[in-house]
Amino acid sequence: MKIIVFGATGGTGKLVVTQALAKGHTVTAFARNPEGMPADPHLRVVQGDVFDFGAVVDAMRGHRAVLSALGARTTKKSDVLVRAIPHILEGMRQEYVTRLIVLGAAGLHPDWSKYQNALTSMGLWMARKTALKHPFVDQAAQERLLAASDVDYTIVRAPRLMDGPFTGKYHVLPDALPSGALRVNRADVADFMLQQLTDPRFHRQGPYIGFKA
Repeated sequence: MKIIVFGATGGTGKLVVTQALAKGHTVTAFARNPEGMPADPHLRVVQGDVFDFGAVVDAMRGHRAVLSALGARTTKKSDVLVRAIPHILEGMRQEYVTRLIVLGAAGLHPDWSKYQNALTSMGLWMARKTALKHPFVDQAAQERLLAASDVDYTIVRAPRLMDGPFTGKYHVLPDALPSGALRVNRADVADFMLQQLTDPRFHRQGPYIGFKA
């Protein structure tokens, strides 16, 4: 499948690109600074700013699906998603691309922690209100924009992202974070995101993914 990846040089985005190539996909990697992308005949690298609408639309042309690993890289105030997602959605509309898979965050919705113990739920609730306040505001904006669109999206809601190897031992639930699954390796998230290209179970949904220690 011919896919385009936004946020292709981030921790998760790089793994989406390399795993997609390994699975036989034809990939366009869109990034502001594309240095370090692998050399592969099935990879096209586009240097561009996701805030540049024209660049996004031009890069979108001819693809069947979009994957986004965009998101704040600090805990400071960020508007990456609230600015980028409208460009991606409009680019998809203009170029007749209907499938979108994005990296999201566990913790936005009231029931996300219903399988966790009370202490864990309280600790993560406090983190969301303090240290993670700004990234969650941007994530919430992304979810609202997608829900208001007519695209066939999947939001992969992940807890703390780790840089460990692919395990294949992650757990997925449609309604809340699996019990005790408070972290997940980026390589596993990339694997699940790519599975959504052909898996119809979570269309216009936000499944939760995590690794049980």
